[in-house]
Amino acid sequence: MESEKNNVESESSKETSVAQKSVVDLLKENAVDVLYPSESDEKVKVIDWQADHPAPFNTILFRKYIGLTPADRVETLPWEKFFKVVLEEQDWWTDYEKERAEKFAKIKAIMQENLTELEYLRAGRVEVEAYLIGKDAEGKWKGLKTLIVES
Repeated sequence: MESEKNNVESESSKETSVAQKSVVDLLKENAVDVLYPSESDEKVKVIDWQADHPAPFNTILFRKYIGLTPADRVETLPWEKFFKVVLEEQDWWTDYEKERAEKFAKIKAIMQENLTELEYLRAGRVEVEAYLIGKDAEGKWKGLKTLIVES
């Protein structure tokens, strides 16, 4: 009986610790060694911006945060487009691409469940800095960034 009680307490404390994890922690756990496909597959990194600027996170704020000049090219795309290339299965995909898609599906779910006002911003032309950000429960901007090489 005592061991059953300990098991129940153990399970409930696991649930509590998972519930208390921040979106940044969840993203960091799930983005380990995840590469975003382009001409040069690059790591996905987690963003933890502490600012609470109102949405949308416009191109002026974006330029300021990543240190761009007004002359640098910036575009805003629908946030779902970030996941399109990694989630739409192709007939040529190997087990590697399928496993990567599973990881990105989990990352997408974490972002949808924990962030609001998701935005996809891109800076540059050939070497594109890609940012997928949203607001957490405290109104702070969190998300992902990667480098996409397009020629």
